[in-house]
Amino acid sequence: MRLSRRCLLVLTIVLLSASSASAVTLKLASVAPENSPWGAALNRMAADWARISGGQVTLQIYHNAIAGDEPDVVRKMRIGQIQMAVFTSSGLRLLADEVMTLNMPLLIRTEDELDYVLSEVSDVLSSSVQRARFHALVWSKGGWVRFFANAPLTSPASLRRLRLAAAADNQELLQAFRLMGYQAIPVAQNELLTSLNSGMVDAFYSSPIAAAGFQWFARAPYMLDLPVAPFIGGVVVSDRAWNRVPDHLKPQLVAAVVRHVDRLETVMEELETEAISTMQDYGLTVTELSDAQRRGWIDEFERSRDVTVGTVFDEQMYRHIQNLLTEYRR
Repeated sequence: MRLSRRCLLVLTIVLLSASSASAVTLKLASVAPENSPWGAALNRMAADWARISGGQVTLQIYHNAIAGDEPDVVRKMRIGQIQMAVFTSSGLRLLADEVMTLNMPLLIRTEDELDYVLSEVSDVLSSSVQRARFHALVWSKGGWVRFFANAPLTSPASLRRLRLAAAADNQELLQAFRLMGYQAIPVAQNELLTSLNSGMVDAFYSSPIAAAGFQWFARAPYMLDLPVAPFIGGVVVSDRAWNRVPDHLKPQLVAAVVRHVDRLETVMEELETEAISTMQDYGLTVTELSDAQRRGWIDEFERSRDVTVGTVFDEQMYRHIQNLLTEYRR
């Protein structure tokens, strides 16, 4: 039986409406610049998701902190304005405070130790994020943070004499440094260069990639050759949004995220080495430590755990990580 033109029009509208209803658009926020390795990786990931899903799942990326800083993004995810985000520890701690324990200074000291610990605790951290009604698609590594200062640092005592910038949106880390006896001053990332120029602070705690990219090292040209803590991140989606994604697509979509993050971690390792080399070409002095001096820094931060574990850092997660490291270091 031949359909009338009107029936065909109605059928077309119904089919288009059904197709539109099944499509899912997720807004993803990132504080990283679009022209950074993270920005490029996210753009490639968005293209992969569109290809894998046949256009059913679309990622709309908000680079350059357009959606706000990480606490802002967490709030927007809770009310549904943003559905996904790339977070550093600053954002992740708002979903699972145990994450901060991975950033405890000189607890985890090498890349191999970090790989081992992450493999053992990622499920625990993901479960904690799940209880907050979010879903961690992948955990990532982004290099190591180090101390930079306007004078050479050889011992904890030399750092105590300086005013240390700490992230204004990370009160836990600020409190930890103060409990350890350091002159920690809250400074927003976009105000750090001004604070260094004005003499408000003398030192900061950052990844070499950020120190080079934002030119902070020019005002604090001494870097301590001591990886203080790993830079941890993660890609997170709200449960409400993830439930809208067709189940049969989820394994392939997650695999795409993992693939891009794995590639990115290799790139970040290379970029960190390159950043340090480039900064040295422009006046950075890397302060190398003797074995005895290195041991002095480790002992200092180990003693500080009496006042920071259970107050700033989650005690149960600390005990778990410490047991893992004791086992690994045998």
